[in-house]
Amino acid sequence: MTASSDLRRIAIEVGNVPDTGLYAAAKLVKKIALEEGGRAGSPMDGKHRRPMKLRARDKGIRPLNDGKAILIQGTPAGPWAWRTSGTEPHAIRRRKRGPMKKMTVHHPGSRGVNAWLYVIARSEELVPRIFEDAVSKAVG
Repeated sequence: MTASSDLRRIAIEVGNVPDTGLYAAAKLVKKIALEEGGRAGSPMDGKHRRPMKLRARDKGIRPLNDGKAILIQGTPAGPWAWRTSGTEPHAIRRRKRGPMKKMTVHHPGSRGVNAWLYVIARSEELVPRIFEDAVSKAVG
């Protein structure tokens, strides 16, 4: 290959770094969210209930000011919020049939375990490495 074709290939690969890096970063953050969600535990795993899986999904590449970004969102959003910041004491309606079906029970609330904050902290540490690797792969 000639030097000009090498430079053209490098320029194309460097131009593609933001997109490829964003997709790789989104995949990594979703994996981290799945791990941290499993570690935090399901907020709704009762005696006869299947526990919820806390996951994340992305909303695709979007233009942001003078760059690009991918929005990563925890799903289901409510349980992520409960496991991150906890819940206040509240009343729960009894779910059984019969004469006492309207009875309410006091729930003391739950303590949050900062689940989504751990996802953010781990992502802030690992995502820059993805872009460094993508740039070094494109140039090197």
